Amino acid sequence: MRQLWTVVVRVDLKDLADGTGYATIDGSDLPLSIGAARQLAASGGVIPCVLGTDSEILDYGRRLRFFTTAQRLALAERDGGCAMCGLPPSMTRAHHIRWWRRDAGPTNLENGILLCESCHHRIHDNAWEIRIEGKGRRSRVWFIPPLHVDPLRTPRLGGRARYELAA
Repeated sequence: MRQLWTVVVRVDLKDLADGTGYATIDGSDLPLSIGAARQLAASGGVIPCVLGTDSEILDYGRRLRFFTTAQRLALAERDGGCAMCGLPPSMTRAHHIRWWRRDAGPTNLENGILLCESCHHRIHDNAWEIRIEGKGRRSRVWFIPPLHVDPLRTPRLGGRARYELAA
């Protein structure tokens, strides 16, 4: 069976049109030239990521248990990889915040989060809470530690938003 990989390259439309600026690619901290981004697009299937439209179903409620590829791509845009430790999207899985079976949690973006296997177990085994504030790529993921980790239970910013604060 042939395995397919999805590589997400982000570039501003104006930069792409002008041939200036840089693109970013999941799993790499290095900027990518516009020329290299064009070469990637020419050699592979191009999936434009248009945010804020209703062109793709991203909310399946309880009809589907597992997150779709489109949902995983949207979560990768919000979380940037493991929302807790920052591993790249290719090393994560989409997980329900409110469990699908136990809590009847829906399979939608507000109830989904990208986590690596280690962070997934840390959250479930140690009673961390997760809250999503807002909607879409600009929403923020918050991790609330259990009492034995932080008696004040001070929320910790996760996902891509924590890196944007530092920039």
